[in-house]
Amino acid sequence: MRKLALTFVGLTAFTFGLTLEGCKQECVVGAEGCECTGGGACDPGLTCLSMICVNAGPNPDEQSDNTSGNTNPGDGDSGDGDTGDGDSGDGDPGDGDGDSGDGDPGDGDGDSGDGDGDGDGGPKLDVLPPDEGNDGMPCELGCQKIDMLFALDGSASMIQEINALKSGQAFLSIVDTLEGLNCGGIDYRIGVTADNDNGWLVPNGWADPNPWFDSLEYAPNEISVHFEAAATKAGNSGGAPLGCEHVLSSAVNLLDGDSSGFVRDDALLVVVLLSDVDDYGWYDQQGGNLCGIGCNVGGQAVATLQSTLVALKGGDPAGVSAIVIAGDPMMNAGDNFCGQPRSCGAPVEAYHAERLFEFAMLQEGMNGYAADVCDGPAAVPEAVEAALVDNIDLACQEYQPEG
Repeated sequence: MRKLALTFVGLTAFTFGLTLEGCKQECVVGAEGCECTGGGACDPGLTCLSMICVNAGPNPDEQSDNTSGNTNPGDGDSGDGDTGDGDSGDGDPGDGDGDSGDGDPGDGDGDSGDGDGDGDGGPKLDVLPPDEGNDGMPCELGCQKIDMLFALDGSASMIQEINALKSGQAFLSIVDTLEGLNCGGIDYRIGVTADNDNGWLVPNGWADPNPWFDSLEYAPNEISVHFEAAATKAGNSGGAPLGCEHVLSSAVNLLDGDSSGFVRDDALLVVVLLSDVDDYGWYDQQGGNLCGIGCNVGGQAVATLQSTLVALKGGDPAGVSAIVIAGDPMMNAGDNFCGQPRSCGAPVEAYHAERLFEFAMLQEGMNGYAADVCDGPAAVPEAVEAALVDNIDLACQEYQPEG
């Protein structure tokens, strides 16, 4: 996997060890985080999603109309909020979802790999003194909040990559890593959109007035379930018209026109872009290939899109970060029969994502990370988690929000 570290110094990947696992308790059927009844019922105030009882937000009768105006839960894919394809075990409240317990680095047992919550795979933060971050900076410095938007290419060729990302255990590991950044306790929000200016994507029947998932409102396992349902809708949307995929432009357009309050002044903004083509790739434009097919709409200059996001952060480029997973333009797998340049051809087919990789390179310091989607579907959640550990953690520590 090719990564853009974007600094002149080498970086040793951190091993994550701050995942805290609470004492496991027997689940009561119908209780929050436990299995639904055989008939799909839960305790009052809970909703059955993928046969797990979760808090899906306030009662719909208590909320006003949806803030964004484009999160109609019934937009043409009945049943696509079903999240039963890969979340086995992710509703168990004792599976390392951040509860305090014997994984506390202050328990003094000194054992590595002793089964006390740190053996569930994936990179974890080093155990550190309570007043220092990974580079020795005091924990009170840097960001304490992160706003993370996933923009997913909804075309049929991306179904396997989306499925790998939204798999319950894989995404729960991403959430655990996210909230463990900069000494832990990060206040985070996670939103989902697609590649065709689709607006916010939320689960069917979403009752929360906010079209995103807030760590102050939902437990990690609930956020994982909600993300899975929303990402499923991206995959079922059919994506943009042929050659018009534009995860970057779609994400920037959403954030620039958003009235929901997703982007906070004191939070690090992290944009995750997943696609197997470029953002309005030149080779996908009509006249840009030998087949005479494609899109007749082009995107704004990448620098302009970047400036739009920086403006949302009060003009501070350190407040914007990017995780790009797309076709590496430095990899050459030859052109297809239409003359479109490929980064890989089989079993994964992806095309040069020059604009997306440029966007990653424009980020300040360690704020930009790029990985090759050609590494396969299973590598997608691994790339997000590696970016959090290798880059976003340092970007968070070095970001000094106003106030």
